[in-house]
Amino acid sequence: MPRTARTIVPGSPHHIAPHANNRQDALFVDEDRMVSEGPKADEKSHAIAKILYGLLFVVTLPLFLVLFSVRVRIQLGIAPFPIPGGILTGGGVILLLWGMWDLWRLGNGLPMNAFPPGKLVVGGIYAIVPHPIYCGFVLACLGVSLVVGSATGAFLTTPLVAAAAGALVLGYERPYLLRTFGRLPRPLLGWSKLGRPVGAILRLDHLWAGVLRLTERLANSWSSRTIGSARVINHAIFAGLAGGVGAFLVVLLSGREHIAAVTALLLAGVVGAAVVGQLLVGSSKGLSRPFGYFGGLAGIVLAGLLLVPFDRSMVLVLAAFTFAGPWIQAIGRLRCIVQGCCHGAPCGEDPGIVVHNDHSRVALAGLKGKAIYPTQLYSILGNAVIAAVLALLWSRGARLTLIGGLYLVLAGLVRFIEEGYRGEPLTRVIAKLRIYQWFAVGMVIAGSAVMMVDSPPAPRPGAVALAAAGGMGLAFFILCGCGMGVDFPNSQRRFSRLSG
Repeated sequence: MPRTARTIVPGSPHHIAPHANNRQDALFVDEDRMVSEGPKADEKSHAIAKILYGLLFVVTLPLFLVLFSVRVRIQLGIAPFPIPGGILTGGGVILLLWGMWDLWRLGNGLPMNAFPPGKLVVGGIYAIVPHPIYCGFVLACLGVSLVVGSATGAFLTTPLVAAAAGALVLGYERPYLLRTFGRLPRPLLGWSKLGRPVGAILRLDHLWAGVLRLTERLANSWSSRTIGSARVINHAIFAGLAGGVGAFLVVLLSGREHIAAVTALLLAGVVGAAVVGQLLVGSSKGLSRPFGYFGGLAGIVLAGLLLVPFDRSMVLVLAAFTFAGPWIQAIGRLRCIVQGCCHGAPCGEDPGIVVHNDHSRVALAGLKGKAIYPTQLYSILGNAVIAAVLALLWSRGARLTLIGGLYLVLAGLVRFIEEGYRGEPLTRVIAKLRIYQWFAVGMVIAGSAVMMVDSPPAPRPGAVALAAAGGMGLAFFILCGCGMGVDFPNSQRRFSRLSG
């Protein structure tokens, strides 16, 4: 008989229902169906896949976290705390195993996102603790770190494990549940029972509503002025600021002696963003000049790595780029809000924004007048947090590779979450994840590897580079403002149009 394979997050009690709720079908492409022509071959392949999947999370991941905690050095130290650490470890393991047992007992399945349980589990430990397997694993990571006195394990590995689990829940499981069941679980210690009442007391819901109103106003502000055959779009100011601020920060942190290298890498980033945008999105009606974040990142990193053998100080330049990365991304997302690129999917009952401007890419996607997720705003908020973390590390003289690797990890997690709510129809879905979510996973893996490489500490920025940084910032303000805010709407040539 044909068998349908659905994906959940490890540790989740949730599965696909026989009759899925269609309220948010626009959010996801239907998941793959695995049909077996031969039952025995299918069972054998599934058994092998389950074993490999289990080994990945039960053996490979814990061993990697141990290696990571040993290899990565941070500027903190702690003494061993065997008793509190042992209690946390034991409690975490109990919670983890309890969650697995309830999935087996009540859900008739294992905690494997590729091979989910056959029933929805809301009883047992899942009625009390949200995602008990995740919570137990995080507690166990912290407990083991305290037992052995690992500052890296306690202050870096454990928070990153918790952040990764949160990214999986927010970027995959939550939208999956909304699409499938039209609702979310409400465990006793979950957000709906604890966090939401606190937020209401602090009036955070009113604050969020105000931020959404401002975002919606910006999303409907698209306007332009024609000069000859060229069209200057109002979001050019945000594109220019993103490039200008980024160039200013990179030169300020790396020094004026690296202006030539910074220029080369910035140009490589612009070219990479345009090329990858064409490869993944291509020319379409009303749009022939898309830019891709991952293409820009790849262009900068590849160009920098090519120059490292000739100049070891390129490590500093690349680290400066990662420091500037969240600033560039956050400011650039203001352009995305106006342009309508990177827009969200229909948000159902969740708070969202409504776009009416015909020139927005939201309209090109057929979502004009519909409430959608403010995904660009999610990105801005996430990158603001990353910028604050990296600023603290740079001011404390952390290793350059720690700063650069941490940017890749955190930016990857933020992008994974954001992509879970985006709604561009041209985005490909591969093995149940959007292609950009796979890229985000690659960023997390690459960033983890980078952090394990030794490097010099981050230097303090000097005032001597201010003039050079200002000049570079002005130059790239003009270049990026024109490249991402000026187009030729009457031309049919490639790269001619930014909007309809």
